[in-house]
Amino acid sequence: MQPRPLRFLSAVVLAACLCSAPARAESSAPEHTPELGSLPAASTPKPTGPGTPAQASPLQEAPPLPVLPVTPAAESVPDTSLKKKMAGALGRTADQTHDYLERGILQQVVNLDDFFGKANSQQELHTAYLLRWRNSLRLQQGGGLNFGSTLRANVELSRINERLQLSISGEDKPDSFAPSLPEDPGNPGFDRTFRTARFVNTELRYQLIRSPVTDFFLGAGVNLVLPPEVFARARYQRTERLSDLFLVRFAETLFAKTPDGIGETTELSLEHSLNPKTLLRWASSGTVSQEIGALEWGSELSLLRELSPRSAVTLTGGVYGNTGFQDWINNYRVLVRYRRNFLRSWLFYELEPQVDWPRSASGSFPANYAFTGRIEIVFQGQERRTIDKP
Repeated sequence: MQPRPLRFLSAVVLAACLCSAPARAESSAPEHTPELGSLPAASTPKPTGPGTPAQASPLQEAPPLPVLPVTPAAESVPDTSLKKKMAGALGRTADQTHDYLERGILQQVVNLDDFFGKANSQQELHTAYLLRWRNSLRLQQGGGLNFGSTLRANVELSRINERLQLSISGEDKPDSFAPSLPEDPGNPGFDRTFRTARFVNTELRYQLIRSPVTDFFLGAGVNLVLPPEVFARARYQRTERLSDLFLVRFAETLFAKTPDGIGETTELSLEHSLNPKTLLRWASSGTVSQEIGALEWGSELSLLRELSPRSAVTLTGGVYGNTGFQDWINNYRVLVRYRRNFLRSWLFYELEPQVDWPRSASGSFPANYAFTGRIEIVFQGQERRTIDKP
């Protein structure tokens, strides 16, 4: 479960944010826009709209009312200016706290880069990080209310090596029982269609090839359990544009980890742009390993629609299975996910109703209903600096 200091920090930051809508209700769309792909930039999962005017946000304040003469009856109406000032103060406090944490994390990343980095001649260095902290609350049929938390961080350490990245992952998800395609094949906790719910690991990645169409890296890391588990992998991904409206993406991952042995994951996806704001995606993957002893596979069809520069919705249907079963199918799933940036550029929420049909011991597929709400806080920072050789 999540440590108490993190829960306390989450509660303080979110409470401040929720009270601060007037401070930044009309801010422009942030860089971390809803997760909606676009064919011209397939490797980027968060494109912007086609340049059409943004829709009016429901969080914007109503236009001011005309000023009327003060009458004895009007004098009894409570003044809301104090409430607005308090809301604005809470909003500024939330921003200041968030900025303080961003700078503090960046300073620690710079110190790490400098401590392990080698002495270089004078050069321009780029040290950066991106951290996403998500908290989930899931209401599940027959399972009550469950809380979970996910932390994903990627750090660029240019002084050590410009091709080197440090990845930190931690997860305690309440909805991990439901299958999904592997998020990060070869990384323990992410490499399986049906995976365990709790893990924390660190990984160093060395980028051999990095281009708009090709991504090839080697990684090695440790899963922080008792006893610790070590893993290594090589992942190659290629993206090809068949036309202005079609993309195909292929990925192959070879991995080894203790004590489960070696394995391999193959991924294939096709994307078709229906219009500048709508994307149709079919994605499939299969994993074979000594741990599974069979082929574990999944296939999903998703329709992604950008509603505004701040929001998007995804409709997904999937089927998942294992060749170790007689009929090869373990589960069916349908979900709708609504994602929106609100109040602050670094704050997001998701609403996700879901129905899945897991295979029972008798071979039937009873329906299982669930609803998940998520809050995501984004921290990011970068620093360009010149290092002189001592």
